[in-house]
Amino acid sequence: MAQQIDTLGAEIATLYPEEQEALWEKVAELNFQRGLEELSRTYRARLAAEGELDQTADAVITKLKQLREDIA
Repeated sequence: MAQQIDTLGAEIATLYPEEQEALWEKVAELNFQRGLEELSRTYRARLAAEGELDQTADAVITKLKQLREDIA
């Protein structure tokens, strides 16, 4: 794994600065998307465990608004 990282790093270092910037933006975008997907899986698992996975989006939003009001 370390060898692969070194090889990849060396390859990235040969890119022009604008190519590197585009690469970092793509990496950030992919990491953000991965995070959203993980959050979605976690939230769906929680809803399934609570027996609420089949709720409509409106019902979930209403419940979240009520929770927010209760906390405030």
